[in-house]
Amino acid sequence: MRYRLRMSKLECPMCKAPTVSAGKLRYCANCGWQKDQTERQLRLNLRMVPIAFGAMTLILVVLFARSGARTHGERWVIAVFLTFPLIALVVSYAVTKRNLKKLLALPPPAAQAVQARAASTDLAAREMNPQYQAMLRTVAPRRLRMSRRGKFNLSMTLTVLLIFAGIMAVQLFRAWVAAHSFAAFGFREWGMAGFGLLLLLMLVWQWRTLDRQRDLLANGDVVAAKVTEKFGSRNAAAIKYEFEDFAGRKHVKVGTDYTQKLEPGMSVPVFYDHENPDRQVPVSGTFHEVILQEQSSPGNG
Repeated sequence: MRYRLRMSKLECPMCKAPTVSAGKLRYCANCGWQKDQTERQLRLNLRMVPIAFGAMTLILVVLFARSGARTHGERWVIAVFLTFPLIALVVSYAVTKRNLKKLLALPPPAAQAVQARAASTDLAAREMNPQYQAMLRTVAPRRLRMSRRGKFNLSMTLTVLLIFAGIMAVQLFRAWVAAHSFAAFGFREWGMAGFGLLLLLMLVWQWRTLDRQRDLLANGDVVAAKVTEKFGSRNAAAIKYEFEDFAGRKHVKVGTDYTQKLEPGMSVPVFYDHENPDRQVPVSGTFHEVILQEQSSPGNG
């Protein structure tokens, strides 16, 4: 069976051919760039969707059982609230399975394309990004600023959390006003309160993560790490990399590549804690940027 491939506007960084979109993943049908990684991710998604579907179904059954004494209208709201995620999971499973069939139906990449990809990777491995080279020459304390991606992501996260928190606060306040006591709270009200607490913990965790990254970028040691593996996606990619600390000890870590430009064999600056090198972050996986001397105008001092 032949499948029509939906080409992405993004070019393959290896052979410059249009890439193929597979949900949030993309790969090159010409030279095979990220084909294996995409296949592994699609197969993992196919295994995870049934688990999520079963969990959502179980939650739906439990909520229906506990709302037996409530009105028919409340049961209908619960059904609608959880049925849409179930439908989304079914659609996601079907689309993922179709994308995997497309990928497996592709012929092997041409030998010339494979050679071109290898040559491009070797060249990129030898030539490090000049901006990254400049970062390796910086010393602590460094000046930082939040990147545009960081500003956008944090703004969206805060907006969504505040909307959900506002809705739940209004509902809980109405339930409390009705009896002026928490004794009237049922399973739904305590569930909403627990979900609100979870959102608050997520916000605190996000803030602590950003604070740790800021500290590492501003005051940590910096070293060039070699990317050994990449798991691609449309918005970000997971990369595995290795580096040696000041004592010559080797560390293998997994991080994020928001730039979508790193490939196996390339190098990326990693900032780590001198006292505890396990506390580290690649510059490609942060929401902050190091302000380099080349980027600062004379008026900025």
